[in-house]
Amino acid sequence: MKSLYNWGLAGLLCSAMAAFTTPVSAQILDVVPEEDAQVTEEGILTTLLKDLNVSGFVDTNYFYNDEAPAGQDSLTPLNFIGENENHSLTFESFALFLDKEATDEHPIGWQLHTYFGEKAKRITFLGEEDTNDVDRDDIFTVATANVSWIAPIGKGITFTFGKIYTWIGAELVENINNPNYQHGTLYNNAIPFTHTGMSASYDLTDTVSLTLYGVNGWDSFIDNNSSKSWGWYLTYTPTDRFFISLAGIHGAEGWDNEAGPIPANVQRTESNGGFVSLFDLVTTYQLTSNLAFMLNVDWGQAEDAGLDIANGVATGNTGHWFGVAPYAMYDFTDWIQGVIRYEYFDDRDGVRFFDQTIWDVTLTLNIEMRENLLFRPEYRYIHYSDPDAIGVKDSSANIYGIGIEYIF
Repeated sequence: MKSLYNWGLAGLLCSAMAAFTTPVSAQILDVVPEEDAQVTEEGILTTLLKDLNVSGFVDTNYFYNDEAPAGQDSLTPLNFIGENENHSLTFESFALFLDKEATDEHPIGWQLHTYFGEKAKRITFLGEEDTNDVDRDDIFTVATANVSWIAPIGKGITFTFGKIYTWIGAELVENINNPNYQHGTLYNNAIPFTHTGMSASYDLTDTVSLTLYGVNGWDSFIDNNSSKSWGWYLTYTPTDRFFISLAGIHGAEGWDNEAGPIPANVQRTESNGGFVSLFDLVTTYQLTSNLAFMLNVDWGQAEDAGLDIANGVATGNTGHWFGVAPYAMYDFTDWIQGVIRYEYFDDRDGVRFFDQTIWDVTLTLNIEMRENLLFRPEYRYIHYSDPDAIGVKDSSANIYGIGIEYIF
């Protein structure tokens, strides 16, 4: 289990950097002797595929909410990006990852991550006109596609261009690299998932690194307004047992609403108002060879974005949200790991569409039945302070189920 679930810096927060080799121009190919043309083409393909890492996973699950009314097909309103089919055997995703890392020897790399299945419906949802629908039903998406280049400046600045995963939060899109099977409340509701834009990363020292971002906004493929967001990600790794990061994203993304009835396009307008700021803290600590801890804290605010959902009114006030999630992971054996996650999420200003406080506890067993075959039974208890605000039956819910994943 330690080989698959190392919850230190490498297991939790690394993301493969990738990119393209420089193409040979048509003018150059024109002057290549005919007898050498085939060799040249083979050389281009070999260069393109050299050190290419192909990986992925197949993910299926079954979950049941014993407090849900008969016939309710959604597990919980908290699970936005996936794991949300109630009482149904679900093909969650088939993920295929192509990664070519940029290195000092080969400074250009590329990355392409695709998803088929239920999870594909939620990873990115802001696009061209008439496609800005969070309830879209596409079962395929390109989660990331980008090019990276290590520029020979100082120790080397890594520039990345294209669609990227968010740098905010402790959890990742792919369930296989998260301690729990179900994504947490903070991941689902407090932070963005993906961005389209560019970044520049630099190692300030052997233990400190900084990345700066310029992106279209939150979860946008094509920008929904003319404003852009900028972000930052600062990490400190003093030892192989301890890691801490601070991150943020800031920009006016059209979340502003005039006081009055909640508009149909709430927080998804083409306005350049509603300045949004989000701050994120992640820290991990490996206490012993078997026991590790992780903590994630998020705090955000959005101008003129407050909602009184219970009364169907936009308040016109600046709204805030806050969340905290501690984790504990213990390796009982090399093939069984236990995880407990507690989360508290405060959205009493309604910015993230809950208008209340929520807390939940998730217990997970990560069992490696055979090499690369994972069984992940899980229990989750959720408590809502105002179930009527989001249309759930009771103030609490018990969720039982299992995720089964094969990694290749």
